[in-house]
Amino acid sequence: MEKLIALAEMLDAFLNGSNNRYGSLDNNLKGRVRVEQVDVALRLVPFTLLVSVGVVQVISFLFWTPGNQVYIASLEALAVLLASVALARCLRWRSRPKPSEIGPGLIHQVVAMALLYGTVLASIPVMLFAQADAHQRLLIAASCAGLISTGMSAAVMPRVAMSFSGPIILGSFIGLAMTGEPFYIYVALLLAFYAAFIVFTILHLSRLVTMRVETQADLERQQEFTNLLLNDFEENASDWLWETNADLRLQHVSARLVQVAGSSERQLQGLPLERLFLPPVGAGPAHPGTLLWHHVVERQAFRNILLPVEIAGEARWWSISGKPIFDAAGSFAGYRGVGSDVTERRHSEERLSYLAMHDSLTELPNRVSFQQELEAARAALRAGAPFAVFCLDLDEFKSVNDSFGHAAGDALLQAVAERLRHFAGPGTALARLAGDEFAMLVRAPALLDRPALESLGARIVDAIGAPFHLDGLRMSIGVSIGIAIAPQDGDQEIVRRADLALYRTKSGGRHGYRFYEAEMDEIIEARRLLTADLRGALDRNEFLLHFQPLVDAKDSCTRGFEALLRWKHPTRGFVSPAEFIPLAEETGVIIPLGEWIIREACRIAATWPPRISIAVNLSPIQLRHSDVPAVVRTALGESGLDAGRLEIEITESVFLEATPATLVALTKLREMRLRLSLDDFGTGYSSLSYLRRASFDKIKIDQSFVRDLPCETSNLAIIRAIVDMATSLGMTIIAEGVETEAQRVCLLQQGCHQFQGYLFSKPLPAEEAAALIAAPPRRLLGRPHAA
Repeated sequence: MEKLIALAEMLDAFLNGSNNRYGSLDNNLKGRVRVEQVDVALRLVPFTLLVSVGVVQVISFLFWTPGNQVYIASLEALAVLLASVALARCLRWRSRPKPSEIGPGLIHQVVAMALLYGTVLASIPVMLFAQADAHQRLLIAASCAGLISTGMSAAVMPRVAMSFSGPIILGSFIGLAMTGEPFYIYVALLLAFYAAFIVFTILHLSRLVTMRVETQADLERQQEFTNLLLNDFEENASDWLWETNADLRLQHVSARLVQVAGSSERQLQGLPLERLFLPPVGAGPAHPGTLLWHHVVERQAFRNILLPVEIAGEARWWSISGKPIFDAAGSFAGYRGVGSDVTERRHSEERLSYLAMHDSLTELPNRVSFQQELEAARAALRAGAPFAVFCLDLDEFKSVNDSFGHAAGDALLQAVAERLRHFAGPGTALARLAGDEFAMLVRAPALLDRPALESLGARIVDAIGAPFHLDGLRMSIGVSIGIAIAPQDGDQEIVRRADLALYRTKSGGRHGYRFYEAEMDEIIEARRLLTADLRGALDRNEFLLHFQPLVDAKDSCTRGFEALLRWKHPTRGFVSPAEFIPLAEETGVIIPLGEWIIREACRIAATWPPRISIAVNLSPIQLRHSDVPAVVRTALGESGLDAGRLEIEITESVFLEATPATLVALTKLREMRLRLSLDDFGTGYSSLSYLRRASFDKIKIDQSFVRDLPCETSNLAIIRAIVDMATSLGMTIIAEGVETEAQRVCLLQQGCHQFQGYLFSKPLPAEEAAALIAAPPRRLLGRPHAA
């Protein structure tokens, strides 16, 4: 029975589009639901009992025959007895106040009584249907259908209703089956439909009672919670409630209102509302008090009106909301509302608004503020008022941060801002855009001719170039400036063009200023086109490798090659690596390109004799942002090249921003038995800690030290020191850029182990490199190869 009810409940919930929420109720609410169910059921059950007793009387009269006398008498006695007991219980329930809760025992009693009574009535079709004639069977069927439907009187208690109607339904099926006639199979099918309808109706009515009780309980809880909140609001909230009578005099004064008004309850009670909210004399229509009093006069509601007030000589801000009250007759009865002192919030908003438009470190206007000034200047340009934009970038600021720390850098930015303020004034707007970038908008007519702008730029350069003395430190920096003028340089892209001029100032030596010129856009456009071509060059197979030999210093035999990347553009021909490699690093193309170089170099080197090594340059970007050990491992596996023949060259710049992940990658490369080479050693960032942290096999002396040999004695001393240090550490020394016999002899005398340069060979395609390996060793004396 329980499983049947549960299944029916699930189907009912699905058909009605609702969830069975009864299982989620708390115990207190479940108790209330049980009381309501029992109350409704016991008030309706008497009608069911009277109907069922009447049905029994009719059945007894019609079927009183000698063969049925014992059954009919028993049926009559049991029905009357059970009905009498049930009626007495119902009358006793109705005569007493409704209890707050009931125990499960009463529920069990009601269910048991319903089951017993239903079983007695279910015996009617079982005992009489099979032996009855057609008319009697029709009477019995109609009686059973009516008895089943009377169980709906207890529908609010599904178990009671099912305990009563279920046995009658089952007895009806048994009576129909006992006839053995096919016709009554269809009657049983109809009965099943009818019974299903009864079951679902019972369950749905029970759900409605449950939902009604739950809704009532929710409303009571919400009312209690609302009252609690209002009481707590009155006692503890920073806001206050206010109320007036029909004459607009205060009649409810909370303790919080007394406090914020700086007065007493006696003074505020009965105070005319205009004494608090009426705007001062002479206030215009835009004054918040005027707007508020307009709503009051028109008997309209208002919300969150910010009202300036003066309390004890101090300016404060109140947020006022209110609505009119009308009595049952529709007459105005006063106002009721809430207020709060929002002075602190107002000050915070003003501060936030200031910070939104200003840089917090230097207190200069920020990029947003500068953009607004720029839009105003563009609007004035349409009326014929020109303007100019200065883009400023500090020189050597990063070295200050690195040398003295960010605190010193912040102090320096504040000092720079203070010097720049001397150049700001009427018609000139200054802003800090980001980091060490500043901008100036010049609109003053006296400053907009080119000589005046040049003078302004020169004075700014001189002012920033003067040493700064901060906390006992002497700091010297410079500034680079780019200048663009509207309308000749346009107005929509004027900042970008001033920035282009700044870029040219930087590339031209810094510490100065430069005006925008049209050719700057041409340079940027050419760079953009080259970048666009670069992105697809790898997929179009436009890259190839050339190989420059690494020769033994003593016998000039080729010991290996360095793989050098070349880009053969379909229209421009070969593009200089110095031109496209920086672009590849800026755009991230160096990541897939570097992987291709490693794979291709390993593939080609695998065709050479085992004594020939291959060196591959590794970009710092590639080392930081890709899994180089995995790439190398895959390349070695695909090509079959022995790991000992592969040499990875990295520059000292890798260590400037080295992360733990970078050092882990270098360690993994060492564990793979690769050879590591430190390229361009001695070019400005050399540190012995690099050699300790990475365990290099080879050091390459940069060609800048080789170029002036043997005449430059200082370079010779540096090379001798490098060779001595590296030799003591067991490292191979290779000098690059060897172009003359005199250089070769000088480097050989200093102890270098290998040479690389045009004296021996220029970079060669793979086929020519293979031919060079097969050729006998030779030394090329005389004129070097052209670059």
